[in-house]
Amino acid sequence: MRELKLMEGRKAPIYFAESTDSTNTRLKELARQGAPHGAVVAAREQTGGKGRLGRSFVSPPGGLYLSILWRPEFSPEKAARLSCAGALAACAAIEEVWGIAPDIKWPNDLLLKGKKISGILTEASWQGEGRSFVIVGTGINVNTESFPTELVDSASSLYLETGRRIEPEKLMAAFISRLDSVYRAWGEEGAPFLEEYRRRCITPGRDILIDHEGGRAKVHALSVEDDYSLLIQWPDGREEKKSFGEIFQLV
Repeated sequence: MRELKLMEGRKAPIYFAESTDSTNTRLKELARQGAPHGAVVAAREQTGGKGRLGRSFVSPPGGLYLSILWRPEFSPEKAARLSCAGALAACAAIEEVWGIAPDIKWPNDLLLKGKKISGILTEASWQGEGRSFVIVGTGINVNTESFPTELVDSASSLYLETGRRIEPEKLMAAFISRLDSVYRAWGEEGAPFLEEYRRRCITPGRDILIDHEGGRAKVHALSVEDDYSLLIQWPDGREEKKSFGEIFQLV
């Protein structure tokens, strides 16, 4: 990895590699060695990208894979919602650079024309004052030209959906800038972003498939609550808040 002087005046380091196993893994190592708040590891390709629940995350060349280190001074409960902050920052950066507005599928997947172009994995370590950290890792399919057969119907890239190529470094600078500004405001309150999140999130009002008792269940998504949880309704009319989870399908 080499350190990039990508953003004038930014104190936290930005490390870049053409290819790495996982930007989250590399940044966790740096965090445990004392890397400062705001440190970034980014790459064009991951050979061991990680998704939720220990799954692999397909990370072919042509993407932007970026992890940022935050050392929150607020509660773990509030820090748990930082993946939503990451989704908002990614949306804003893509809109700034490409002029198009992705949708958010709760809680933090980005979609264009119904296909996934970005996913976020948040990992945290709570070890006491000065040693705790949260890493928000984001994979964005930028100039990716093709996907494995099993993903063709569900995944896409900014290039495939717009026909335009842009150097990942241009998106990287915009994304890091947005992450920095969103985090500062999130630490103060977080509420100013709630309406923006609700505006971008297309999950409420739809039937969805969710994890349930080792299988999948169909429920109706009602709304994004003030704590960024998802209020769902079961077929029997019972309502429930989901703070975490995976949505397999929007109907």
